[in-house]
Amino acid sequence: MSQFFLFNLIATLFVGSLLTSCKSKTENFDLDFSNLKIPNKSTEKILNPDISNTLRTNNKITKNQLINYQNKSEILNSVILGKDDPFSEGEIKVNNLTSDFKLTGFLTTKINKYVFVSYLGSEGSITEDSIGGINTILLPDGARVINIDPKNSKLIINFENEDYIFEL
Repeated sequence: MSQFFLFNLIATLFVGSLLTSCKSKTENFDLDFSNLKIPNKSTEKILNPDISNTLRTNNKITKNQLINYQNKSEILNSVILGKDDPFSEGEIKVNNLTSDFKLTGFLTTKINKYVFVSYLGSEGSITEDSIGGINTILLPDGARVINIDPKNSKLIINFENEDYIFEL
């Protein structure tokens, strides 16, 4: 029974498509292209014609009207606040004490307290009497030892009116 139903369905579709394709064409479908405007072929794409007209008229040659300074000192004199030299690459004043000074150890005797340090490639010991540039080369010029505390492993040095604490 299902074969008979399938055969009838296929035959109906085939005959229906044959009849519709052989129908005479009495309708005449015409398109009128006379009012159609063809755009000009150009390489420029104009999104907004009002803006494009102003852009075309403003294509003038501009001149370099920058004022050159005579020398660097004029610029440096014009800076009131901030860095002294606006053309510097961020110069940071680093004192030699914090960047080159290293604390390596402590030694306590009955007479003196010693601190083993390394400064600018030189190694040695300093005491509480040490002053940089006067009696030792292991401290920057003008730096002086304030206190040596071997129990807490602390060294206090005064340099440029500031106290620096080094711990081991």
